[in-house]
Amino acid sequence: MPESWIAFNQRWGSPQGSRLLRASWRSRGLSTVLNVVAFKPFPGSRGMFGFQDNNETRRTEYPWAFFATDLKPGMCAVDVGGSLSGFQFVLAKSGLKVINVDPGMEAHGKGWPVDQASIARLNRAFGTSVQLENCFLEKANIAPRSVDRVFSISTIEHIPEGEITSLMRRVYEILKPGGKFVATVDLFLNVEPFCRRASNEYGVNISVAALCGAAPFKLVHGDPQELCGFKEFSTDRVLSRLETYCYGTYPALVQTVVLEKPAA
Repeated sequence: MPESWIAFNQRWGSPQGSRLLRASWRSRGLSTVLNVVAFKPFPGSRGMFGFQDNNETRRTEYPWAFFATDLKPGMCAVDVGGSLSGFQFVLAKSGLKVINVDPGMEAHGKGWPVDQASIARLNRAFGTSVQLENCFLEKANIAPRSVDRVFSISTIEHIPEGEITSLMRRVYEILKPGGKFVATVDLFLNVEPFCRRASNEYGVNISVAALCGAAPFKLVHGDPQELCGFKEFSTDRVLSRLETYCYGTYPALVQTVVLEKPAA
């Protein structure tokens, strides 16, 4: 990984939480003690990424998404399906106005237990002011052309395919001209098109080509040879290059995409 990515993970405790939290995993006794003297009274001691389990692929996803575009203090960013992930709080600590749009357990696909109380507790712990829109993006109170960046970190593949077009059209609507959509999309190796299995416990391999074409975006980052759904995509090419990719504890790779809304 680039040195900047390694430094990102070290600074923010990505993707598995603080050193103290990781140390607590070594023994049940240590975990019990730290839970009493640190984690319960001082939840921030868990680290920003200590409240939601992550696949090991996130050690590349989070820093990639952070550095994929030029972020500046004062920008407005939306994190689609941010749940309790630390990425939203990293953005906020970096000076961005952050809106986490997540319906929680009301999600039509896979949901996570996020609500106003949990986000408020983490805002207090980290000294941030992330705003939660506890609903679907289509219903979120976000004005058209008001957002500089929309992030989606391994979320879209958990959304029913029939809802992706309307989601992407809404992303396009809220972005400012020149704004960017930054996404990572899981590529599962245990379902179609790699085998005949249709889905796993996390979802399906969606067509990234359809995602990119749902609104008049410009693809500014992403290799069609490695993006499911593009005519250039080849399962043989992916499988024959596995040793060059980062994959985690679950059999999945990560597709990275940046889409830009053309300037007016």
